[in-house]
Order: sequence, then C-alpha cells, then structure tokens
Amino acid sequence: MYEHAYHLDFGANTVSYVATFMRNIDWRAVHDRYEDAVGMQPPRPLVQEQFADVPSVTAEEVQAMLDAGTPVQIIDTRPRHSSSRSPDMMEAAVWRDPDRVEEWMGELSKTEPVVAFCVYGFHVGCIAVRALRKAGFDARYMAGGHFAWKAIKGQVKLFESTTHS
Repeated sequence: MYEHAYHLDFGANTVSYVATFMRNIDWRAVHDRYEDAVGMQPPRPLVQEQFADVPSVTAEEVQAMLDAGTPVQIIDTRPRHSSSRSPDMMEAAVWRDPDRVEEWMGELSKTEPVVAFCVYGFHVGCIAVRALRKAGFDARYMAGGHFAWKAIKGQVKLFESTTHS
C-alpha cells in the first residue's frame, strides 16, 4: 500500500483505509481464481531422453549421504561464468572445469562414489557424469543441480575455483 494513496481521504487513519479497501474486494472472485489455480496441472517434468542412461541422485539423498558420513566425492561442474550469477557453491564440493573432465578425472578415487552437478542438473552435469561412468567411476548427477541443493538449504561456501582451469 502506497503511504500517500489514502492520505487525502483518510488522513493518518490507516486502519480505516485498510477496512475500506478490504470491503471492496470481491471475495467470491478471489475464491474462484484460487480454485482455478489449484486445479491447474503442474508443468510437465523435463525429460532428457539423451541422458536416460545416466543415473541421478536427489539433493536430499546427497544430504543424507553426507549426514551419514558416507564417503562421496562431490564435483561442482558448473561453467566458470555461472559463479558470477551465484557466488556460492556446495560446501562439500570441489569445482572442476566441465570441459576438462578427461584431465581431472585421474585425481578421483574409483572406490568412492562421485556426485557431479551443474547449475540446474541438466546437460553439463550429465555430460560430466557420462564421461566419468565411461571411465569406470560410480558416478551420478545431482538432479536439480546447485539450485536444488540451495532449495533444501544445504550448506554452501564462497565459490572457489581451483588451479584446474
């Protein structure tokens, strides 16, 4: 409510202004619009047929693994430019350049599972996981990516790129 919109008619009496405003609402129309809104179908889920063979894990499952102390290697494969839009990263993650998977995969252990993610859990993370799986790693992409992690209020830290450009 804009503070000067009611001043000429109501002076400093904001209670009277709000009461008058509320009396002018067509509550039947509000109810009908609400009913229409809850009756709407949710958006169709994204189907990435080209990555149907790439297994995923949810952010909640990753959090449960961390909480249980399960050894897991978490790789942030968001393109470097994404850090300018979101300057934080998952606390347990290490950033690696998604275009150089072949160069840094040798630093990972094949005895511990790998979870890779990108911004939203689509192409970039899936491509990295596919390359890791082809090389023999037990790798999965985190569905929903970085923003799914933030949505569950997962721990984050300031984005730090490594010497692996």
